Order: sequence, then structure tokens, then C-alpha cells
Amino acid sequence: NLAYADVVVAGGLGLGAAENLQLVKNLARAIGAEHGCSRPLVQKGWMPADRQIGQTGKTIRPKLYIAAGISGAIQHRVGVEGADLIVAINTDPNAPIFEFAHLGIVTDAIRFLPALTEAFTRRLSPHSRDKLAS
Repeated sequence: NLAYADVVVAGGLGLGAAENLQLVKNLARAIGAEHGCSRPLVQKGWMPADRQIGQTGKTIRPKLYIAAGISGAIQHRVGVEGADLIVAINTDPNAPIFEFAHLGIVTDAIRFLPALTEAFTRRLSPHSRDKLAS
């Protein structure tokens, strides 16, 4: 359940295309997380409304929130500010999400997510993944 997940990975318009959401889903699967998105992706029909995070979607309070290609509009911030640790990945160093993220990574999420997924897959046993998400 997205609203009560301990770990959430979400994507935004910075992913560029609907097919790139698979990168978010792959990382989520690798670490035993739920996946979600920002409102513009729902508006474009790239993801269902029940995966939307933000003021008009779900409010989440995970231990870890990884936002990939999400600019961080105030409506999104309201839905994630209860997270213990927010990691933001965005090519724009001036994206609003970096104002409230605990860790900001200025890079292309499309290139970074596969490397991160591979690193977690190599380092985490199935038991570790369950532990990370609980």
C-alpha cells in the first residue's frame, strides 16, 4: 500500500517518457519498495491516479523516499514532507525539490536509476530487501 509504505520510489516528468517509468518500478522492486509518481504523470495518463503522491494524491510518510525527475512543486512537497529521508534526483540544480530533500543528486535519473538498481541488486539479498522495506 503506497500510503503506508516504508520505502517509496517515485518518478516525475523529468523521466521524459512513459516507458522510463519502468526504471522507477525496477528500483522499487529491487529494494522492496512501493512506486508512485507526481501529478503531471497521472495527467498525461502515464500512471493511474492511485499512484499519485501529493496534495491531490496520497500523503506518504516513509522512512525513505526517492524522487526521480520530480521538480518538487509545493503540492508534491505537502505529500512527502513527512518522510524521514528524502533523496532527490534531478538534472536541474535549481529544482524546488532540492530545498527540502535531505540528499540531492544533480544528474539524469534515466542514467542513474539503472546503476542504482544494479548496485542494490548486487548488494542486497532477498532477506535484506525485506528488512529495508520494514
